[in-house]
Amino acid sequence: MAQIKRALAFASLLSLGFPLVSAVAFEGAVGFGSIAIGGTTSYVVTTLADSGTGTFRDAVSESGRNITFSVSGYIVLESPVSLSSDLTINGQTAPSPGIGVMAREISASGKSNIIIRNFRMRQGNEETDDTKSAFNMGDATNVILDHCSIAFGVYDSIDAVGAVNVTVSNSIIALPIGQQFGAHLETGPSTWYANLWVSAHNRQPLSKGNTQYINNIIYNYQAAYTVADTGGNFSHDIINNYFITGPSTTSASDDYYQIDDNQSVYASGNFLDSNKDGVLNGAAANTVGSAEVLSSPWYSTSLSMASLTAAEAYSYVIANAGASPRDEVDTYVVSTVESLGTEGAIITNQDSTGLSNDGYGTL
Repeated sequence: MAQIKRALAFASLLSLGFPLVSAVAFEGAVGFGSIAIGGTTSYVVTTLADSGTGTFRDAVSESGRNITFSVSGYIVLESPVSLSSDLTINGQTAPSPGIGVMAREISASGKSNIIIRNFRMRQGNEETDDTKSAFNMGDATNVILDHCSIAFGVYDSIDAVGAVNVTVSNSIIALPIGQQFGAHLETGPSTWYANLWVSAHNRQPLSKGNTQYINNIIYNYQAAYTVADTGGNFSHDIINNYFITGPSTTSASDDYYQIDDNQSVYASGNFLDSNKDGVLNGAAANTVGSAEVLSSPWYSTSLSMASLTAAEAYSYVIANAGASPRDEVDTYVVSTVESLGTEGAIITNQDSTGLSNDGYGTL
């Protein structure tokens, strides 16, 4: 039965036009979103102003653009920003200390072929609409976020309901403040690779779709990988992740949450460190709710992608996740993880971090 479910899941991807993934977004891109083509027409962001010529808002207002930055710092948004399709946002081109947005949602809702790299999205309590998320890609197609830093999300950190062909990789998803949720994906398929998930109540992610979840580090969770007992039948490759409890963790066994026998799971190489003793010394954690156990991954690239053990993934993610160079917020987030159980909190206001700029940190 497990093999039949896996074969049907694979066949359904092909029948819907989902390709066998071949990375074209950029060198090193992985997963289902790596087929995003982005944009080619050059546009340089030259100001941190909210609107007008040379702004980020203007840059993303037309499809087909390849966006670079000649300025660094926070862009303080006065209203949500809606992306166009066929965009590449190259945050890595900004001068040190890098580029980011704060205070409102970035939305790729209904759009396609979007590449976002080395970019910070920090919504926070300056947001006036509690139904908005830090990044919204609902009903979007072919989207990859890589080396992004997403914090202080209000509704979700990442909203991906209805999204198809998604990758979130090498990113920090931390400190959601409203519903205190990490990410919500429905439809898929999706790839979550080498991310650092920190101090969320739940949804790290909530995945109602066929999923690759590989080499992630999840810290100070109340519920981590979640399916929510959905009636949908999905397949999940959960490989070489490290779940680490923290001061806010009330039940270590909620590393896998609400995963019933509608789901088919290949789980291998995952670890759970539940003792909060300041040392990384977890034990194997590969029993995933009441899901049907797969004897091999449902998707062909999962094993090759899982090149790091869970312990190696911890070292890699701590050193490399998020936008570069690390700023005040990400340095704070990573330091709580490095306490390995003794520091960290689930918060309701970014100011609770004690960081500068009313908790948004200086960029």
